[in-house]
Amino acid sequence: MAVVADNGLTDGMSRTVVQNLKTLYMDLLRPIELESSFGHFNDAVLTVSELEARPQVLLIGQYSTGKTSLIKWVTGINSAFFDIRPRPSTDKFMAVVHGDEEKVINGDAATCLPKLPYSGLSRFGSSFLSKFQVLVEDADILKQITFMDTPGVLSGDKQRISRGYDFMKVCRWLASRSDLILLLFDAHKLDISDEFKEVIESIKGDGDKCRCVLNKADEIDGENLVKVYGALMWNLGKILQTPEVARMYVGSFWDEDYKCKDLERLLNQDRKDLVQELKDLPRNVCVRRVNEVVARARAVKVHLALCCALRARLPSLGWCGRRQRRQRWLTEHLPEVYAEVMKEYEFAAGDMPALEHFKERLRGFKDFRSFQRSCRSQQETLNKLIHHEIPRLMALVGGVSASDLGHKANGTCAISSHDFAPEGLNGKGRGEPGRGWCCWLLVILLLVVKSFSRPDYSLDHSTGRPSLSLSRLLLNCHPKC
Repeated sequence: MAVVADNGLTDGMSRTVVQNLKTLYMDLLRPIELESSFGHFNDAVLTVSELEARPQVLLIGQYSTGKTSLIKWVTGINSAFFDIRPRPSTDKFMAVVHGDEEKVINGDAATCLPKLPYSGLSRFGSSFLSKFQVLVEDADILKQITFMDTPGVLSGDKQRISRGYDFMKVCRWLASRSDLILLLFDAHKLDISDEFKEVIESIKGDGDKCRCVLNKADEIDGENLVKVYGALMWNLGKILQTPEVARMYVGSFWDEDYKCKDLERLLNQDRKDLVQELKDLPRNVCVRRVNEVVARARAVKVHLALCCALRARLPSLGWCGRRQRRQRWLTEHLPEVYAEVMKEYEFAAGDMPALEHFKERLRGFKDFRSFQRSCRSQQETLNKLIHHEIPRLMALVGGVSASDLGHKANGTCAISSHDFAPEGLNGKGRGEPGRGWCCWLLVILLLVVKSFSRPDYSLDHSTGRPSLSLSRLLLNCHPKC
């Protein structure tokens, strides 16, 4: 069953948002990441190809859980490169991308292609790249979505040693750059291997993107399926340590007929729901990219504050290994630095990086003097990015209606803020400057004119001329006279 993607999902507005976001990241955030050694403690800087990449779906699961079969079912591709067998068959990471003709690109060459967002995988060495391939296929769904198939997760230390690379770190890197993560389980094998547990725990930070798929559910009856479903949810709850487990899709994701048709309606509905979620990925790609950049900007803010705090606590003179001893002391007393930084910058506990991970990376840092003494200008730049540039960019996305309380009333009962201004404040009435003095001046002029309109003359004996009595003039000015 091939899924046909709607070509209108990625519209012009999404492209505009992503392009503007790329400019903001490259001009404002990326230079600060490089200057503050952020990549040493966290993920490496993003590349242009990663920001502009199609939405990626990462599939992780133990062997023979149907990862490759699900990709084949969704894309409708029947390729000889899909090796599907009832035993561990996939020993490679395989990215399925869109192209005009079918071809396979090996790992070293794939990391050099600017159109593919996999240049960062070169950090895992040639032993990993020899196990990485890109399969190019001409399928409609691949114009909107890219799939990443992974080797089946096995148990035991020997398997991890024989890989020749850190499987968990590779999965974590791919998970951080994926838009949807599908954890596949076989309805017949509910035991979760130790390595699979470690992988699930390592991608907890991307738990909002995780979905669970209980595959091959048509091979058991309804009563046993309910038991299997409950047991799987219980096991996942213990691993993720969260009160609410990710969305679970129950079904059989291939083109074969159902063996047990007791729950055919339920299985078909979950298949439709999964397909719909895949179709919705391109529609929301710009929002997810914005969310990723904002999360990185907040992490860089915390990282800058920690680095500046460590640099400020170094002695000015480092004679006789004094500075090195101070660095070791700060590394071991990192919780105290965390507490001071949280208090000074008003960071929440959830904003701080994982203590053990940061301490481990700090031990591998040679000299704290490479940290900046002051991060005020960088913090201002990040605040501008988070509080001004990103909201302006999100305004282009739209889709959220404003509150009616923010609009002025259209009727005659609209009241201005001037109506509540106190009178007589600094000679200003109702908030309008100078209005009180003008009223008093007008009253005085009217009284003077009134007094001259009814004059009371008296005879001036010294000159023999009539004169206006000053007392009468004052009486005429009084309104009661």
